[in-house]
Amino acid sequence: MQVISSKDNEIVKGIRKLNEKKYRDLNNQYIIEGIKLIEEAIEENASINTIVVCEDCIRNDYIEQKILYEIAKYNCIYVSEKVFNLITQVTNPQGILAVIDRKNTEKQIDYNQDMIVILDGIQDPRKFGNYIKNSR
Repeated sequence: MQVISSKDNEIVKGIRKLNEKKYRDLNNQYIIEGIKLIEEAIEENASINTIVVCEDCIRNDYIEQKILYEIAKYNCIYVSEKVFNLITQVTNPQGILAVIDRKNTEKQIDYNQDMIVILDGIQDPRKFGNYIKNSR
């Protein structure tokens, strides 16, 4: 297991940039943090690009062996606690995060087609009906 201990590593720099929206949009990626979110991403077959694990969290058994076996199937990098704290934006990190590829689901709305609006819990339907009638 190779541990990255330099904040100047290219992989670490790339992941740190994802903390900014412009780089998330540019790379079509985002970061999730925490054991539960990563387990859910694996269950949902999310497009996991990289999993980053804090070396000290493995030594201190913060992360269960079952999860470590599961994430071993993916591209994992191990970093020192100092580097992990530079990457994370969580105040009390669990020592694991993942870079997920965003699905390209941008679809253009065809405003020439009929639209269906579903409303739930409207207290005054007449008021809403008047709003729709007046907005045409």
